[in-house]
Amino acid sequence: MRRTIDVKEFYIDFERAIDIVLSNAPSNLSFEEIPVFDSLHRVLAEDVVAIRDNPPVSVSAMDGYGIKYEKGVNVPVKLKIIGEIPAGEIPAVKLSEGEAVKIFTGSMIPEGCDVVVPVEYTREENGFVLIQKLFPEGSNIRERGEDVKKGLTILKKGAFITPVEMGLIATADKDWVKVSVKPKVGIIVTGNEIVEPGGNLRRASDVINSNAYIIYGLVKEAGGEPVYFGIANDNKDATMRLVSDALESCDIVITSGGISMGKYDFVREVLPLVQVEPLFYKVRVKPGKPVFFGRAGKKFIFCLPGFPVSTVVSFNNFVFPFIRKMLGAEKLFRKKIKAVLLKDFKRKKSDRLEFIRCKYVFDFHSGMYGVFPLKKQGSGVLSAMVGDVGLMVVPEGVNFIKSGNFVDLILVKE
Repeated sequence: MRRTIDVKEFYIDFERAIDIVLSNAPSNLSFEEIPVFDSLHRVLAEDVVAIRDNPPVSVSAMDGYGIKYEKGVNVPVKLKIIGEIPAGEIPAVKLSEGEAVKIFTGSMIPEGCDVVVPVEYTREENGFVLIQKLFPEGSNIRERGEDVKKGLTILKKGAFITPVEMGLIATADKDWVKVSVKPKVGIIVTGNEIVEPGGNLRRASDVINSNAYIIYGLVKEAGGEPVYFGIANDNKDATMRLVSDALESCDIVITSGGISMGKYDFVREVLPLVQVEPLFYKVRVKPGKPVFFGRAGKKFIFCLPGFPVSTVVSFNNFVFPFIRKMLGAEKLFRKKIKAVLLKDFKRKKSDRLEFIRCKYVFDFHSGMYGVFPLKKQGSGVLSAMVGDVGLMVVPEGVNFIKSGNFVDLILVKE
């Protein structure tokens, strides 16, 4: 007789499921110090404070000539060149009216200089420069501290590090930085029909394993360390062995498939045997209704549906914010924006919250995103997720949205 999962939170609302996920996510991971060069897509475990103004002195933003601003001067005007200032050198000159200094991008602004005229508006001849266009006072000068001021917290603990954050950390004179330790995330794919890519096809019914690669990439995007445990065939002992091994060595386990109501869905059967406490099973969403979330001591397991699109949507809805909260990240969810629906949307059933795949475009004139719902919404149509595709959120109880209305759009690739 097959064992069942005794789940109190069964077929619950999306919002309730999110509350359970986030309330269970531990946020006490340790930190490690790593080179800034290795910090991409990590989460800061410390505030980063500017140790000095940036730029530390006023510098030229252009190659050209530094001059003293004079109001009402007619152009062209001829000025005497009294020297030049290479980038990185301390100026040895002081400008007066009628004088100019040759200057370069990044050169320190000398005393008396309050305008830099770009070289393309000048002509040099016999020790003089002919200024052909005058610029307002302060033009083409990066003022001291215009980027950041000394003592300013330029990045807060919990910031997700992109290349821009790497640069800001470096401006604080840091080549090592404290980051949250990545949680280890075990990945298991289930099913007799699943085969690994690389020439292993034997039967017409074989399905090439794409889910392992999808989940592996999503885990890395979220900030976790993926560990692939392989395919669990439709066998109770094999499934239990892989799930048990993954729970023993990882902080989080993700399974794909085997969690529904079928005869060969053994994940459901082995969970009680490996002491997993069920927290919820099945959520009123589409795609991705058969989602299980549970815990085994200090370890956690997400059992996701087997269809690739359901896997992507379910991961982004539940696993992504869970990992981000574990890391202490400031932002937990994928970016959500308002967009204009560019085509009427209809659906037959409105009994669940639904995430509709949409192509999106950006209108530079209006500054708004526009969305077109895709025709193919099947949970197995992975190719429909390629390109500028987001998820339009259609609330439960809504079966029609007229073109021109605003909708919520989740940008699953940002």
